[in-house]
Amino acid sequence: MQFEEIVKKFIADKLLEGRAPGTIKEYEIRLAELGTFLATEKITLQDITGADVLDFIRYLQKKGQKTQTVKNKLATFVVFNKWLVKQGILPAVIVTQDYFPKSTETRRIRRLNDEELAIFKDYVNSLQENARAAFWLMLGTGCRVGEAAHLRPVDVSLRGKSVYVDIHDAKWGSDRCIPIVDQTAARIVWEYRKTLTIDNRPLFRLSKRTLQGYATKFAQKTGITFRCHLLRHTFAALLTEQGVPMTTTQFLLGHKSLAMTAHYAQSAITDLSSIRAEI
Repeated sequence: MQFEEIVKKFIADKLLEGRAPGTIKEYEIRLAELGTFLATEKITLQDITGADVLDFIRYLQKKGQKTQTVKNKLATFVVFNKWLVKQGILPAVIVTQDYFPKSTETRRIRRLNDEELAIFKDYVNSLQENARAAFWLMLGTGCRVGEAAHLRPVDVSLRGKSVYVDIHDAKWGSDRCIPIVDQTAARIVWEYRKTLTIDNRPLFRLSKRTLQGYATKFAQKTGITFRCHLLRHTFAALLTEQGVPMTTTQFLLGHKSLAMTAHYAQSAITDLSSIRAEI
């Protein structure tokens, strides 16, 4: 059986298990990269060894991929490897934790500081209405750029005086219905939403890549290091600074673990004056 056929069967089985569409897409992309490597090195899947896995890691690193990205791709391979064993295609699990590359440094995640945030809001307010509303939605919910791009008009609703967003087919199965917690963001998104006809087109009529392009232009224009994902870190940090419980922030962000939320919120500006000792 060819590599592509094996992957199709694997994907079909994972769909039957109920894996989220976002997870399935990641599997397909990562395994396609593995397939390219095996084809280049003329290695059949049935003959792959631990040494080949190490070569695959070096292959990814030579492409300039970050340590965490490599780890994520190895994690997918582990899932695939275990399935291959169950199918009798491989005799044993090849990849263990020892294969995962070690991070050489731990960088503290930062949020946009208050001045940068003000500059960003000015930039966003200069954009066309759909792009403006999309970025305010990310600012007010901490949602992923892909989640914002996939929304439909029906996914935004008014409940009482609060604007809610129903996020479907989210990464890692993190579907959730959440309020827009920033008042300005809620007003801007709802005013934009009211201008639309309820149909099947994307809410903002913009792709994920287009939104990322706006983010790149902002960084180039201002010199501020920025990408869309930084808004999630900023959202988490600001909630932490406001005293919002970490478990609430976890739900809003759609994280599976509290540890991940803590990682996102670590850039919060913490006031230690109430606990410091004085002499």
